[in-house]
Amino acid sequence: MSPEEPATRRLLAVALLAVALLAAAVLAGALGGTSTAAGQAEPAWTTYHRDAARSGNDPDASNPVAPTLAWQTINLGAPIWSQPLVLGSRVYVATVANDVFALDATSGAIVWRANAGPPVPSGALPCGDVTPTVGIVGTPVIDPATEVIYAVADVWNAATGEAHHVLKGYHLAGGEEALSTPIDRPGSDPRSVLQRAALNLDRGSVVVGFGGNDGDCGNYQGTVALAPESGGAPLYWHVPIAPPSKTGGAVWGPSGPAVDSEGHIYATTGNPNPPGGKEATSYDYSDSVVKLDGSSLSLIGWFEPPSWREDSNSDTDLGSAGAELLPGGLLFQAGKNGTGYLLDQAGLGPSTAPVYSATVCAGHASFGGDAYAAGVIYVPCTNGVQALAYDQAARTFKALWHGPADAVGPPIVSAGLIWSVATGGAKGGGTKLYGLDPASGAPRYTETLPRGVVDHFASPSAAGGRLFLATGSTVTAYQIAQSPQIPPAPTPAPVTQPTKPAGAVRRPAEVVIVHTSVLVGPSGRVVLKLRCRRQRGSCRGRITLRLSTTPLAHASSVVIAAGAFKIDAGRVKALTLRLTGPGRRLLAARHVLRVQATILERGSSGRVEVLRTNLILRIGRSRPRGR
Repeated sequence: MSPEEPATRRLLAVALLAVALLAAAVLAGALGGTSTAAGQAEPAWTTYHRDAARSGNDPDASNPVAPTLAWQTINLGAPIWSQPLVLGSRVYVATVANDVFALDATSGAIVWRANAGPPVPSGALPCGDVTPTVGIVGTPVIDPATEVIYAVADVWNAATGEAHHVLKGYHLAGGEEALSTPIDRPGSDPRSVLQRAALNLDRGSVVVGFGGNDGDCGNYQGTVALAPESGGAPLYWHVPIAPPSKTGGAVWGPSGPAVDSEGHIYATTGNPNPPGGKEATSYDYSDSVVKLDGSSLSLIGWFEPPSWREDSNSDTDLGSAGAELLPGGLLFQAGKNGTGYLLDQAGLGPSTAPVYSATVCAGHASFGGDAYAAGVIYVPCTNGVQALAYDQAARTFKALWHGPADAVGPPIVSAGLIWSVATGGAKGGGTKLYGLDPASGAPRYTETLPRGVVDHFASPSAAGGRLFLATGSTVTAYQIAQSPQIPPAPTPAPVTQPTKPAGAVRRPAEVVIVHTSVLVGPSGRVVLKLRCRRQRGSCRGRITLRLSTTPLAHASSVVIAAGAFKIDAGRVKALTLRLTGPGRRLLAARHVLRVQATILERGSSGRVEVLRTNLILRIGRSRPRGR
């Protein structure tokens, strides 16, 4: 036996184990351990690569089928550089003309359109590669709890010849404007700034990364903004570029900043731009992974690659891709220098050494965003997507396979396959979609797109048994798995008043829930504030929480919390409930749950009355006292 054979056998065993885990997860309808036994999950892909950690893993495609073209939209008027988003029965996309569209997920028909203002003519900028206008470029984000989609628009004032960036929010139900917040950092030059990175959410705020236009012209410093969904003033952190450079440190990687379960933000920055004939020598948090506090945006950790000086002066920095958060408290980061790093999320700081590092992409660059599923990291390399076996216990990774050389688009995982676009490289225009075998990286399916992609880092999204991809100025959908019954599109939460006998006069409910959007603690603790509207005596009854996307005929199988209450007249009382085990697991996987609260109340006449209303449960975390 040759010395290489044991290593080869180990890698083969790891690959087969990964495939087995992936296949088991697909059959369970829950990649990553999510159980859907309690009810059919609502199709959801609400941010770049589906979740705040950027996993790119669709857990709902449990019955794969051979891909077939489902639909292609009409021309939406301008190119789409971002990833489509999905929630329920709708798909949401944004164009560089500053248009946001809601599309029917089953047909591609336009449901509504909203415009964020005149886009910036490409010729008005000092450089760049987004044409013919620069509008919404970075992937938007949806907050399922508020049912609002957020996007950053680059808006042009023709009268003054000025550009500015605005964070826009639109209600999912009808496209009405919900938010409009100027988001340029004070003192910045908006025409030199490109909002390319995908947006993210962090406990009621929108996370936004800014970099420069292609060509690194003008005056910019990489920036992260944190803007409250409530409309308050944003917070900012920017790379303090050190002389002789004046610009650089772009936060531009298409996947954008990642956010962990505690609200910490991980942003990856690009190289500084020293003037001709000079060299960057002073470390300044450019070409780094930085960890920011999710409340104050203060810098609380960072990773300086050992080759910082060499990489920063040769445009081989980390900033071309975002961080991938992994189980076990680590993150994976690769960039242009052909090295992959495993970093301890809790250990970032001065003189931080990587937990593990090794050559990836055969020394080539990585652009876009990674994916992770069933113990395997999938890396978008300029020489084809690469699979790495992640050993959480040993805190290492090993190369498994390399996909086709032209499969360079950021990969996702759905329906038991790895999906990557042959984007056409730096100029875009690719027309090929690969579905790769997770065991070998060999193409299982190769689909010819009806129109080429514009974004040279194009990445699909997947939910509800379909895969969605921006193809030029259109969106194309493929059926890749059997579709579940999709819940109806977002509408205002219906409330059923207490039941009354025929001919009775309807009166207000005597017990009401004060807040319909509720944070859930790590242990599954739910605190509901109930108000008793009676003038005397007390309100007594019982409240039950059920998954609202499941028919009530099966309600007995989807109860996730219940409890009794007694509230003095005219008072508000906090009632503490605990989610069941399935409820906690489902919330941990989905981050947001829509539930129906049923209140059985014994009225003043002694008759039991029923009130039903919809609630939204979302993962929360305790904040430090005094903040």
